[in-house]
Amino acid sequence: MQNIEMIRMQINYLVTQAHHDIFTLSTLSDTSLKQQILQRLWDSLSTIHFLSEWLANQAITSYHALPPQTAVAGSSGTFNQLQIPPITQPNQRTFTIRELATFDGKNGRPAYVAVNGIVYDVTNNRAWAAATHFGLTAGKDYTQEFASCHAGQQSILATLPVVGRLV
Repeated sequence: MQNIEMIRMQINYLVTQAHHDIFTLSTLSDTSLKQQILQRLWDSLSTIHFLSEWLANQAITSYHALPPQTAVAGSSGTFNQLQIPPITQPNQRTFTIRELATFDGKNGRPAYVAVNGIVYDVTNNRAWAAATHFGLTAGKDYTQEFASCHAGQQSILATLPVVGRLV
């Protein structure tokens, strides 16, 4: 529980900083300083996204670890059965390798990549500018490449929007 409180405080700090940065951007004319603030905003949003995904995974893990009839204290002080609605992604779909190849970021198409069976949108990711990343091109499964270059760095994937699954 202490970790969750620390995460909540970090998210609140990042949101406060983002509010301040947005206000500063609205009054600023220095282009180089604007770029720094925009970069900080981007980093803050990426971190907030990662932390919220972590919290959601913790909630799901905790929910599944409870026995079926476990009661928890409700906000009114009474005990109610814990009910967490399933987290669903309405825009997710399944992709074949052939379908994934069409999302190569060319001619205005989105840029998608797959890792471990999950398809991620890298269209607006800085590391995938022009739909390429260190010689890799969007529209492919990069499970092996990710494991060899970013082993143990799942937080990288947590910052990317999930758009579906690879079948």
